[in-house]
Amino acid sequence: MSRYKDKDLMASLGADNSAAGATSPVGETFTKPEYYKKPLPKSVITLESLDTSVGANTEGEEVDDPNSDITQLGASTEEISALAKQELDFLAALIAPLTFHLCFPPVFKLVWQWLLDYVTQPRTFPQLALGLPRGFGKSTLMKIFIVYCILFTSKKFILIVSAKASLAQNILSDVIGMLEEPNIKAVFGDWKLGVEKDTQELKIFGFRGRTVILAAIGAGTSLRGLNVDNARPDIMIFDDIQSRECADSEVQATALENWMIGTAMKAKAPTGCMFLFVGNMYPTKHSILRKLKSNHTWTKFIAGGILADGTSLWEELQPIKQLTAEFQNDLAMGHPEIFYSEVLNDENASANNLIDLSNLPAVPHEEGDIPAGNFIIIDPATDKLGADEVSIGYFEVHDASPIMMELEEGRFSPSDTIRKALNFALTHNCRLIAVESNAYQYSLIHWFGHTCEQLGIQGIEAVPVYSGTRSKNSRILEFFKAYASGELYALGDARLALHLQISSFSPLKKDNTDGVLDLMTYANKVIEEYGEFVISGSIIESQEFDALDVIEHNSPF
Repeated sequence: MSRYKDKDLMASLGADNSAAGATSPVGETFTKPEYYKKPLPKSVITLESLDTSVGANTEGEEVDDPNSDITQLGASTEEISALAKQELDFLAALIAPLTFHLCFPPVFKLVWQWLLDYVTQPRTFPQLALGLPRGFGKSTLMKIFIVYCILFTSKKFILIVSAKASLAQNILSDVIGMLEEPNIKAVFGDWKLGVEKDTQELKIFGFRGRTVILAAIGAGTSLRGLNVDNARPDIMIFDDIQSRECADSEVQATALENWMIGTAMKAKAPTGCMFLFVGNMYPTKHSILRKLKSNHTWTKFIAGGILADGTSLWEELQPIKQLTAEFQNDLAMGHPEIFYSEVLNDENASANNLIDLSNLPAVPHEEGDIPAGNFIIIDPATDKLGADEVSIGYFEVHDASPIMMELEEGRFSPSDTIRKALNFALTHNCRLIAVESNAYQYSLIHWFGHTCEQLGIQGIEAVPVYSGTRSKNSRILEFFKAYASGELYALGDARLALHLQISSFSPLKKDNTDGVLDLMTYANKVIEEYGEFVISGSIIESQEFDALDVIEHNSPF
């Protein structure tokens, strides 16, 4: 539910504070109610946001529920039109006040501005590929974009293409439903007044000083008959035209790609046309979005459902915990590549077939198990552009195997890195911190000692660990074998992060994101070289505690 309670926003619309709590019946047009205390100037309408959970009051009656979310404010049609043209959230709430209840995240607003920059260019033929993850509302964004083009641009012929004609017709039906919204009719007029043709697949109507044509077809169908009133499409939206079955088949994918390029796009308006491909990746080499990403003639905007900082692309809609559970389910079903491609939009989802993540040995750990030892490994990041984040892993040894229990990643300064590692050490009674010490990274050990001295911390050893003469990729490939055979493990969120990097790792690339993989490659080496520091004192302490005899009746009373 959209609620316009922001005072600055209401003030920008010319709202009168005394009228901010006024209400009107559901479905009533924007006319001045009798009980509106202050008369509104001519050409001013009242903009409503209604919560259907609260019963609507009749005219002249007060709302029974003092916490009602029904809000009304007055503003001129010019002011509302200008703000709708400028603000995505306001336009979305204007055309769907009963369903739009979440503001779009920053990435979506960047996408929106990206689209507007191209759609307003005269006599151009931009080819845009938009990759947004499945389940994040990309089709809804496209519907709002179509409404925007009808209301605020001079575009005349918008062609909607989906995998099936029925899917495209559903999009067209929803767009018409948005134009039917009373808010839109009150501000911009009724589109039906100029209707010339109104069918499921074709709408022709006079609106906003021009003839508007909206057509919906299925991919692969004939485009004959779309030359309406000597007009050709000046916007083509290919919304999810490729199904998974099509992406799995080289024959179907090639036929669809040829149809899109050779048939549909050739039917463009000669005075300019915007081509917009909207979809997500598929874990096959026949994915059209994957091909467009490497095509230099197309402009791309591709985002994954999980951002680089580990947060969700749209936290309110798809929380990170929800995405994690979805990934675990896909992994348990033996198809993690579906999550990587369709949610993360990762074209390298199937690049690594060297390890089967769905067939790993069970982790030898249960809640409450006492570790035989523990240690911390740090993979420092360089200050180069595009370098990996700092990775800090906390490991425990169970049944003679190292298990990564917790993980911390981020763009940390050296001092932050030290403090986070010390926090792990003090929390888990760990005395060994191993730091990858290639090149300048060795200096971090010096600052560990300096920081511990400042804080008065004793008993924690910061030691170096070196990669040796072997290349990083060869060490990681060796780790895959050890991980698949059950020589080391990971749990919880650390396991998720590890599997994400395993699946996207390509042995043919040198710039893989591999901070967590690096931690795992050093785990056994740390045990071999610094075993005396790894052994946990908690084992002896626990045994001594369990051996103590407690007198059954030891109360003095």
